[in-house]
Amino acid sequence: MILYIVTGCSGSTNDRIDSLKWFKTENIAIDYGMKEEKITKENVIGKIKKNGETFIFYKKNLPDGLGLGIASISEKNGQYAWYKVDQDILVKKNDNEAYSPEINWDTKTQSGKSFTVYTGITKDQNISIKTPKGIVKPDIIDKNSGIYFYIESTKAL
Repeated sequence: MILYIVTGCSGSTNDRIDSLKWFKTENIAIDYGMKEEKITKENVIGKIKKNGETFIFYKKNLPDGLGLGIASISEKNGQYAWYKVDQDILVKKNDNEAYSPEINWDTKTQSGKSFTVYTGITKDQNISIKTPKGIVKPDIIDKNSGIYFYIESTKAL
């Protein structure tokens, strides 16, 4: 499998943190984020909790094809905010009948925790992902789009 590393984001991390909007509940923060991203509940393919962080994964139509977006839900003083972790990742081009190779990249949450995200598209509901910590199964495989993802903490092994 070919691996790609995705880097770069628009705006600095400090700019994104300073512009967060805080809400009384996690659900209100998620609703706000979905409106900001122009997605519906049908686009959300998973909500995962890892190493004390909550991640929202969603599919999104991009100009060049099908994309995967990821946000984390930040918590501070009993309030919650949608934190757009990275730019949306193109997982399947419009003109590509073949399924995408695995893509992975390192990311960091608003609280400063580091993770590696693994994603792609598959028809196989029983795939495995090789990570530095071993062979794992995806957290979720979306039955409609075939998008799969797995997120792993990158703290010291």
